[in-house]
Amino acid sequence: MTMDEQYTVFLIGGGTGGDDQAVFTPQNVGTRCRLTCSYRNKVIAAEEDDYFEALCQIRKQLELEGILPFCYGASANVFPEGTVTGMSRGLVVCKVKTGERPKESDLVNIFDQGYDVVPVFVSMQQQFWDSWLASLPGSQVPGIAKSTDGAARSLWESLTLGFAKVLKSLFPRSGGR
Repeated sequence: MTMDEQYTVFLIGGGTGGDDQAVFTPQNVGTRCRLTCSYRNKVIAAEEDDYFEALCQIRKQLELEGILPFCYGASANVFPEGTVTGMSRGLVVCKVKTGERPKESDLVNIFDQGYDVVPVFVSMQQQFWDSWLASLPGSQVPGIAKSTDGAARSLWESLTLGFAKVLKSLFPRSGGR
């Protein structure tokens, strides 16, 4: 990522009239990820461990005005996954479908948009993710990804290994962080 890279995203809700846009500017600050959102002559900034989390913090502020960004990072059916998040610093997330494991073709940039973007509030996105985890064959609890159970954690980690190779080719300099 270059330091001058910016992403323009449409905003919906909050009386935007459908043509409002925000400009998101990511910046690496040491090991932290700083994200700035400029919209309606306002600026919101957040600094987190990855860009997806920084976007979530900004989205929480936009929610106070009833505004949702129209991008994959704000969509109900996407969420970061350990390996993907680590290697892309949260710029790439997985699209998920109930009962199905994600494939390489399900990787998307958080600022991209598509026909399948369903913008939701941050809490709703988390609820969808928990439901998706519970829908996977063999899942017994929504928290499998964070499980302290060695077998469950091992299963989750094995699910993520397929993405590592793709991400290394997309982000060769990140080195897996």
